[in-house]
Amino acid sequence: MSRRYTLGIIDIGSNSIRLVIYEVESGGGYRIIYENKYSARLSREVGSDGRIPRSSLEAAIEVLRQFRTICEQFHATHIRAAATAAIRNAANAGEIIRWLERETGLTIERVSGEQEAYYGFLGVLQSMSIQDGMIVDIGGGSTELTLFRDRQLLHSISIPLGAVNAYTRFASGEQWNDSEIEALREEIREQLRQLDWADSNPGLPMIGLGGTIRTIAKMHQRKTKYSLPVVHHYEMGGETVDEMARVLPYETTAYRKKVPGLSKDRADLIVPGMLILQTVYDYVEADRYIVSSAGLRDGLFRDWFAPQEPVVSDALRTSVRNLLRFGPPVSEASLHAVYEDMVTMYHALVQADPCEQDRAVMYTAAMLSESGTMINYYKSSQHAVYRIMYGGIYGLTHREAVLSAITADYHPKKRTPQLLEQHADILDASDTGRVHRLGSLLALAKAIRSTPVVQKIHATAKNGSLHVQMHCTAEPLVQNRRMEESAKELEDAWNIKLTWSEHPAASTK
Repeated sequence: MSRRYTLGIIDIGSNSIRLVIYEVESGGGYRIIYENKYSARLSREVGSDGRIPRSSLEAAIEVLRQFRTICEQFHATHIRAAATAAIRNAANAGEIIRWLERETGLTIERVSGEQEAYYGFLGVLQSMSIQDGMIVDIGGGSTELTLFRDRQLLHSISIPLGAVNAYTRFASGEQWNDSEIEALREEIREQLRQLDWADSNPGLPMIGLGGTIRTIAKMHQRKTKYSLPVVHHYEMGGETVDEMARVLPYETTAYRKKVPGLSKDRADLIVPGMLILQTVYDYVEADRYIVSSAGLRDGLFRDWFAPQEPVVSDALRTSVRNLLRFGPPVSEASLHAVYEDMVTMYHALVQADPCEQDRAVMYTAAMLSESGTMINYYKSSQHAVYRIMYGGIYGLTHREAVLSAITADYHPKKRTPQLLEQHADILDASDTGRVHRLGSLLALAKAIRSTPVVQKIHATAKNGSLHVQMHCTAEPLVQNRRMEESAKELEDAWNIKLTWSEHPAASTK
């Protein structure tokens, strides 16, 4: 019986104070079970002398007290609180930390700009399978830029300019003019010119953290009627932000509040945040935007949870294992055997190893096709669709998530065509055939593993036929019946004839 405990992470940011509570189990799994936030906008409380007066911290202190109480209600064994740009850049930063600690009973870390970039990097790599990229984290009082290759951090910088203090410094009113826009852009460019690495790595994806890019993603999804309203790993071309930047700065706050996807409390800050984002993107010559919903708080957790191995090597497998840890009791080994059988038969049919995308889809579908059991056993694969698309599984692009979900719930006569049509805006024309091929492989692999008598399989394809040899410890009675039920779907999808045979396991070495 695994033991479980909880951990609270409090991010005292320049714009918002955020709380996230993780549940951790003794086997190494973890998940978020609670989130909350308060828009404190501490960057606006910095006076002309660079100090934040004690009188401006009343709301922040009260929120921190309440967040500590919530952690106690969840029986958190540890609370990690961290203060970022607004406090660290204040002239009286040490004094502010002492005030907050005395009034709240919390121990508060003063996170440096370098540390903030590092924690953001850890959060991104925990949630994405990307090997190379630029990370830009636009907060209220600073912007962190990080370059990584082969999932290794190479360079980072913290620029002391974010959405809140940029609004204070450069905006004379709610509608921006050209000179104000250019002044902000030039300030960012001047900071970037001091780096010898920012413009020497063109063509990389720019992975955006923070409320600015999440809001832009929501606005774009609403405008395009995107079929999967999930912001994490949402991709946009540079023209998406360019188009918004040509309009929104010149509009009133009242106009912006009515834009679908743009929350009212960000109607003022979306402009400076967007201009910073666009300027960095253009300067580094990125090839696309990718939104990350994971960032500083996730990195703070990962640094605490796995200090010896903070960088996640495989985001997808780590995420799937986490989901399985908190799902119904199931043998991960048996699920993995289904995946391995899919790969074995795929290799025989294609005469090549699966491409990276097909491998990710097969792995996710095989491991999670029954994950909906905790909701309803008899409709488990239908509920698995929702869990895969919306359940916060890391390491998948939106296209891979949709393909995995449809593959996991493969029903070629009705539900599969419906899901393919529903998400046509995300999928390619070739994906219809891909889903039928991978879905039929999954159905056959699950039939093969329907009881534990099959130790392993061999597969050979020749002259339009696929033959599967099952090496068994007993007669595969259940397998034979279920394989008969699955055969036609596979034969139609792959245009082959399926045959199979059984062999005693003891005869294979």
